[in-house]
Amino acid sequence: MASKDYYKTLGIEKNASPEDIKKAYRKLALQYHPDKNKGDKSAEEKFKAVNEANSVLIDPEKRKLFDKYGENWEQVQQGGPAGGGNGGAAGRQRSTRQQPPFSFDASDFENDERFEDLFSQFFGGTQGGRGRTSRPRNGADAEAEVQISLEDAFSGMTRMLSLGTEQYRLTLKKGVREGQQFRLRGKGQPGTNGGKTGDLLLNIRIAPHPRYTRTGNDLRCKQSVDLVTAVLGGKARVPTLHGEKVMTLQSGTQNGAVLRMRGLGMPVYDTLDKYGDLYVEIAVEIPRELSAKERELYEALMAVKSS
Repeated sequence: MASKDYYKTLGIEKNASPEDIKKAYRKLALQYHPDKNKGDKSAEEKFKAVNEANSVLIDPEKRKLFDKYGENWEQVQQGGPAGGGNGGAAGRQRSTRQQPPFSFDASDFENDERFEDLFSQFFGGTQGGRGRTSRPRNGADAEAEVQISLEDAFSGMTRMLSLGTEQYRLTLKKGVREGQQFRLRGKGQPGTNGGKTGDLLLNIRIAPHPRYTRTGNDLRCKQSVDLVTAVLGGKARVPTLHGEKVMTLQSGTQNGAVLRMRGLGMPVYDTLDKYGDLYVEIAVEIPRELSAKERELYEALMAVKSS
């Protein structure tokens, strides 16, 4: 009879970590589980071998003995000779001991729902045949995205959400941010064995805006200004989320200059009457077509600059 090599049984190297052992065991235990291979004696034997190998290699002390004495590690553990003969008390004790057909630790599969399904079917809802009922398991959280406009984020909103067959009312305060998450308790996946229902996590996504970009509570935008106002200075009307406002430009305002309009940005979330700022980038418009009078004036200006 060939000697047992637990490492070969699990398909791992001798320097495998405990995590490697668990991973290999889970894979093989699922592959050869009797409930998936009904009537297959070969699969049942492999399942037993996999469980035996795991029970030894996952235990640091047993693994040390196996690495040193091979398949005779158990005799050494009991104080018997390492040669594995049938004589002596230890040999007689081992030969008469009743071994279970297979055994394994269900805790290795605590997060594997596929195995739990097989486990429940095969053992009738008990863990490892030890008569303990399955522990309550809370349901998983579910996630969904809610996309809103920048205007909705600015003013706050209430929206009815339809998720599957359920409807939920979502109320957002002014200043809600991209990526902000809201939790609807008890609206996620159902628990098992009396476990609690998970939550529904709603992640806020704010749609891109054609005019504004947002950084924190501040907004940025571009504003076209005619050449004469940029050169001589004057007033420019600027559309904002707070309504149309008047911005004063100094003479000689350059193309690309950024002017700040205080308090005209986004509301600070959950804070009364506090706002970020609006940063306006000036885009000086160069006229493409001139009337006869305008051309005359520009030519006169050119003559002055040339004299």
